[in-house]
Order: sequence, then C-alpha cells, then structure tokens
Amino acid sequence: MLTSMLAEWTQDMWGAIIGLFSFIPNWGWMIIVFTICLKLILSPLDFWQRKMGRDNAKKQAALQPELEKIQKRYGQNRQLLNQKTMELYKRENYRMGGSCVGMLVSLGLTLFIFITLFSGLMGMSRTQILNQYQTLENTYDQEVEAKGIDTNALWNTAYAEAEAELGPDADKNKIYSLALEKFSANSDIAEIQASVTTKYETQSKQSFLWVKNLWSPDTSTAAFKDYNQFVQSCDFYNNSAEYKEAIEGKTKEEIEEIKKQFQNKYNFVTFGLQENYKGQWNGYFILVVLAGVITFLSLLISQKQSTKKKSQANANSPMSQMGGGLKIMRYILPILMIVFTIGYSAAFALYIITNSLMSLIISFVSLKILENIDNKKPKEEQIVKQNKYRPEYSRENLIVETTADKIEEDRTVVTELPKKNQMSYRQDFISQKPNYKNNKKNKKK
Repeated sequence: MLTSMLAEWTQDMWGAIIGLFSFIPNWGWMIIVFTICLKLILSPLDFWQRKMGRDNAKKQAALQPELEKIQKRYGQNRQLLNQKTMELYKRENYRMGGSCVGMLVSLGLTLFIFITLFSGLMGMSRTQILNQYQTLENTYDQEVEAKGIDTNALWNTAYAEAEAELGPDADKNKIYSLALEKFSANSDIAEIQASVTTKYETQSKQSFLWVKNLWSPDTSTAAFKDYNQFVQSCDFYNNSAEYKEAIEGKTKEEIEEIKKQFQNKYNFVTFGLQENYKGQWNGYFILVVLAGVITFLSLLISQKQSTKKKSQANANSPMSQMGGGLKIMRYILPILMIVFTIGYSAAFALYIITNSLMSLIISFVSLKILENIDNKKPKEEQIVKQNKYRPEYSRENLIVETTADKIEEDRTVVTELPKKNQMSYRQDFISQKPNYKNNKKNKKK
C-alpha cells in the first residue's frame, strides 16, 4: 500500500514537472530538455560543493608542514598527537569534515531525485502503455460499431474452423493462433485492424530516433508487445479500471474467464500491429552502451580531480580516504546503469545519459572557473606569502621596495617623454643603478 502510494506520488510530481515541457511534441526530447534544465538549476549547489572541497584541500596542504612537525614530535603518544593536531586545526580554523558537508548535501539530493524520478518514470511508462492500448481499443470499438459487426460470432466461427482443421486433440495454443488468423482474415476485421494500425503509427506511437517504442527498453525486446508482455509492462490487472470493475464480486473461475476475454479483445485490436512488427527489435542496445560508457567516463574524471586534490592534502584526510571508494564506484555504477537501462524503459535511459553528460560538462566548467579564480589572486598576496617570515625592515625588503618604487616612478616618467628621449633616459637610469657587488667590495676594503 505504501509502495503504491509512493509510486503514485512520484509519478504525479514528476509528471507535472515534465509536463511543463509539453510544448515539445516528442517525449524523448522532452525528457532530454527537462534533464538539462534540472542539472542547470542544481549546478550552483554542485559548484559550491566543489569549491568547498578545493578550499579544504588547499588549507590541508598549507597545514601539512606543521602536521609533520607534530607527527615527529608527538608520534609516540597517540593521545597527545591527536590533541595537538586538533589544537592546530582549531587555531587555523580548519574543519576536517568541511568538504564532506557539501558532498553529503549534494549526494542526498542526487539520491532523492534519482529514486523518485526513477519511480515516477516507471509509473509514467506503465500509464503511457495502457493509454496507448485504450486509444487503439476505442478506435476498434468505433469501427466495429460503425460496421455493425458481431465480433463474438465471427470469433466463434473462426475458432470452430481452426479446431476442425487441426483436430480437437491439437495443442490449444496452435488452435488459438490459427483461429486468430482466420478471424483477422475477414475483410471487415482486416479493414478495422488497418485503421487501428494507422491510428497507432500517426498518433499513439511514441518513438525516439531508432527506438520504436520509448516506453520499452532499447534492446531486442519486441517492438510491439503481445498480450503477456503488455500485461507485464503496464501491470494491467492492477492498473486497468475496466478490468477491476469487471472482476468485482466474481469467483475465481469467472475471473479466469474474464481474463481470457480481455486477452481475446487485445489480440482482436492489435493483431495487425503484432504482425507488422513481428521479429523487429525495439532498439539496438545503443542507449544501454551509452549509459554505461558515459557514467564510467564521468566517474573517471571525478576520480582524476580527486587524485589532484589528494596530492595536495594529507594522506589521512577525508578527501584522500575517499579515493578508494571512487575506484570501486567507477566500476559498480556503470554496471548498475546498464542493468537499469536493460530492464526498464528507453525514457529512463535517456535521463541517465543526459544527466551523465551534463555532469561531465558542469564538472569541466566548474573546474575552469575555480582555476581562473585562483589565477586572478592579487600579486600582493603572493608577495606577502613569500615575505611572511622575512623581517619587516630587512635589507632585502628595502631593496625590493625601493627598486619597485624606482621602476614604477621611472616607468611613468618614460611614458610621458617624447619617444626620441625615452631611450636616452633608460640608458641614464641603467647607469645610475646601484652596483651592490662593488659596494660589498668597498666595505671589505
């Protein structure tokens, strides 16, 4: 009960969201555009998580020399070592799990979206398959009513002829198949089934490029389902309101008879389509392979980025310890994605592929933005870092500051002079440049 309520809730929620893109006529492209928009909306959170991880790794690398000193000094006393390490972290305002917070938030949201969207798309697939058949059934009923045909009488006649031809002791399935062929050979029934086929090809069919039915896997499964496949794919006996109404208050034997009637009706309606698509695959495993390959590449790039951070961070940091988990997930997740795309609809496979591609693009763009931020740091910060431990009034500082001021002052003067005088001024400035080697020799003398 709880599972069915959850499935219904997720289907309604994601169905309403995806429905915002209903201006796109094809469900395949609709899911692709929806996934792109969803990833763009979530990209700031992904960028924040990456920035936190990057900053945390840099701070860890900056603390590494101090950590090594503490390790050498207190390595034999584990309790004191941990105490001094925590004191250093507190003094430098460093949190060991700082990068994990953003990662856990991002991971939790990703899992929520994946699980609920998976359930929602599966529910939508069942609904779409059932709606497709109901549309074809309505077309069949309208044509039968317009022609005034008694289909039950025609079926009984066809079955009697098939049984007489094969013998009463013949296999029931063979008798049924031959009877269905004889029933569909009737000119009026053949014309009605042709109308049903036209309806499916022009309005009900939902394909995507090479995939003939978007709500079935991109595999060697039948392009158009027989009755047993149809019942299983849409959970017909649980989702069909017509069937539930028909079996209400019936005995077990009566329910079995009603199931046969629904099977007959399905075959009457779709016999022409089953014959047209007989032996055709629904797809060629292209989406299945793409889902596995792109997921693998996405995880491989993430692992490489993690390895770069690991080289900057301590070997005992959370970022470093995460590397082993990524190696395992690099092989497990692609296999899981292949299993999902083989067992479920091509619509879900499109979501998996688009989501993985967008993750690759966002990861690359985020990395470039973070690198540009690092490269645009003021040069003054670099000078401060280089002179952090140099005395404020040391001779080197005075030389650097005096020379820098002199260069900037003379650069301004030179740019203001006429071009013909600039060269002579530069030569004069060079001749006035202090010779520190000669000064040292004079002092020794």
